[in-house]
Amino acid sequence: MKNKFILLTTLLITFSGITFANPTYENAESLIQKMWDSFIDGDIDAFSQTMSKDEDMVTFGTDASERWDSWQELEDSVALQFDAFDVISVERKNKSLKISNSGNTAWFSETVDWEFLSNGKTEAVKDIRYTGVMEYRNGQWKIVQFHCSVGVAGQVIEY
Repeated sequence: MKNKFILLTTLLITFSGITFANPTYENAESLIQKMWDSFIDGDIDAFSQTMSKDEDMVTFGTDASERWDSWQELEDSVALQFDAFDVISVERKNKSLKISNSGNTAWFSETVDWEFLSNGKTEAVKDIRYTGVMEYRNGQWKIVQFHCSVGVAGQVIEY
């Protein structure tokens, strides 16, 4: 009986890593790409799968009025965006992704160029700055905070 216990314990320890996701760089990068793909596909469910859905999450968009103080506010706004315009492409540039030593937190920044169709007209917005924080929860990365902005030409305050 003791030998069976030792064998079972050894097998569980040996194979336990296979059953759980690994908080790797590739997993975190895939989540960010999935978020952008959800915009291209207009898929609110896919977008939802990338977010933590915390009721106290705070996120910012590019418009002055776009501060969302809960998951529900963010989800409602993104659904309206998906209905209002079609994203044709998102080009990601200047990507930076770091994972903490603990492996439970990651932060990223990048600039993106959007091409979209709105009111029958193709338009583009270049160099949208996007930063965010992810946490590794229940075997998956989730975005817990993000901030989008568009830089102004020149300096707001000269220095």
